[in-house]
Amino acid sequence: MQQSIITDIANSDVIMMETLIYAIASFFILILLDFYAAKKIGDRRRPAYKALRIHKSIAFFIVAVVTAVIAILCLFMDLSVSRATLTYFGLPYFMAVVYYMVKVFRRVRSEIRRRRL
Repeated sequence: MQQSIITDIANSDVIMMETLIYAIASFFILILLDFYAAKKIGDRRRPAYKALRIHKSIAFFIVAVVTAVIAILCLFMDLSVSRATLTYFGLPYFMAVVYYMVKVFRRVRSEIRRRRL
C-alpha cells in the first residue's frame, strides 16, 4: 500500500532536524538584523539602539522556547506528525523574525527622520 506525500509521517528525528534548521536560520537572521540596526543607527550605545534590546531578547526567547518545547516533546514522547502538519512548526520562528524585523525597520526609519529634522 502506497501513501501519498501529504499523509507521509514525520518521526521525531525529522521533526528535530527541521526544528534545528529553523532555529539556526532564525538566529542568523536575527543577528543580521541586529547588525543592520547598529549600522543604520550609528552606534550601539545610542538610546535608539538600546531600545531594540528588549525586542531582540523577546525574539530570541521565542525561538529558544519553541525549540526547547519541540525537543522535549520529541525526546520524551516520541512525537510523530504528518508532513502537512510539520510545515506549521516553522510558524513561531517566522513570527519571531518578522516581529523583530518590524521593530528594527520602524526604529531605523524614525531615527533617519529624526536626523533630517
